[in-house]
Amino acid sequence: MLSFKAHLQELSKPKEIGDFKKAVSKFNTVDVRDQSWSMTLPAAMKKYGFSLLGSGKYASVYGNPKYDYVLKVFMKDSAYLKWIEFVQKNKGNPYVPKVKGKVVKITPTFYAIRLEKLSKFTSGGQFMKDFSAWQKDNSFKSSDQNIQDILDYFGKHKKLLDLHGENMMMRGNQLVIIDPFYNWFGKYNPGKYTIDPDDINPEIF
Repeated sequence: MLSFKAHLQELSKPKEIGDFKKAVSKFNTVDVRDQSWSMTLPAAMKKYGFSLLGSGKYASVYGNPKYDYVLKVFMKDSAYLKWIEFVQKNKGNPYVPKVKGKVVKITPTFYAIRLEKLSKFTSGGQFMKDFSAWQKDNSFKSSDQNIQDILDYFGKHKKLLDLHGENMMMRGNQLVIIDPFYNWFGKYNPGKYTIDPDDINPEIF
């Protein structure tokens, strides 16, 4: 039986998290060719009641019915971190996800963030109409300032835009954009970021 002191130590430094850090220590850059890291997470998450909700090239998302948030563990995708920076600066915009706390650094390559629970994407409504019009003509202006703010931001990172049904979710009837950018490494520059990670605002951590 664990002593009280040992129990506190386990809570502050869970063995499973240590095992995860050890398992991913070989990763020192974002590399989509090796996704073995995602196989090391379930054991750590299961102990605390979290089960896998979905996964992609750079991230896995876990949920626990006891909590009103999901936990996203992701590789250091600088394009995603730039989006989170925008999200934290625009908390009143209904089209962006609500973030709980700050981005947590697990290792130099792996991070975690808590996000509100959302539902699967059904329809985009006004945003998708305006986004479609903006794609055809970048001078288009939305009558909804929240949408226009996002379109203006997209204009700055247009080459990285990766907006589709799987990168959008719903908060009731409200569309929410969760991950609209991607990192393209290039055939001759594996591991190189398309957005300089040193340019990310440190206040998001």
